[in-house]
Amino acid sequence: MTHPFKKAGYSHGIYEQSSTIKNEILGEYRLTRDGRGWRYGRAIKALTTGKMTYATQQNAAHLNEAILAAVAIGEHTLDLTITTGGVLEEDELRGGYFQIQHGTGQGQNLLIAGNTTLAVGGATIQIALDDPIQIALDTTSKYSLIRSPWFDVTMHTTDENFATGVPAIPVTLDYYAWFQTHGVCNVLDLNSIAVGCTCILSATEGAIATVADTAIDADVPIVGTKFAAAGTSTEYGPVFLQID
Repeated sequence: MTHPFKKAGYSHGIYEQSSTIKNEILGEYRLTRDGRGWRYGRAIKALTTGKMTYATQQNAAHLNEAILAAVAIGEHTLDLTITTGGVLEEDELRGGYFQIQHGTGQGQNLLIAGNTTLAVGGATIQIALDDPIQIALDTTSKYSLIRSPWFDVTMHTTDENFATGVPAIPVTLDYYAWFQTHGVCNVLDLNSIAVGCTCILSATEGAIATVADTAIDADVPIVGTKFAAAGTSTEYGPVFLQID
């Protein structure tokens, strides 16, 4: 079943990285005593301390697929058919979600505990659910396999995206680490952000920017508020993150 918020007993320190996932799950949220919030994730490229990261895009091959046989309430394990297989490694979906998009049972959003490997061009996959099916499914039901936003986080130059937080240490490709999403953080400044200004993603890799005076771009997410001192372009400075 879905587990309650964990307050202690983490296997992975804030200033550590690991080549294995240890005992955390992707997207797991933790608080430090000073009020900072962190999410557990995996890097798809080498990441730099103090630079904002973003979620990679969902594979369209795993969206809006048909349920081909009835699934009863209470089922924890599902064998699913995928029309066009995009590669999934074992347990890549752990910490992600099984969602019913359409038809009978629509609206369900269930945490995935694990999955089998899906090869190139593969057609079937088995998933294990952390919580069981709550509403029975039938052949009108369509599902999507939604990875955790914190699987394969990256830095890039597309500002229209979902922010996944700032690493406190350099993170190696394919390693796991904690990403700060709330509270006081030291972040790369693109354009000398003034105190009190809203901070958003920018089109410069890893940097945040200020919102233009004339309008807020609805496609670019707000990530925090500048405080303490005005920023200096291309330098790092204090921001109160508000992703979470």
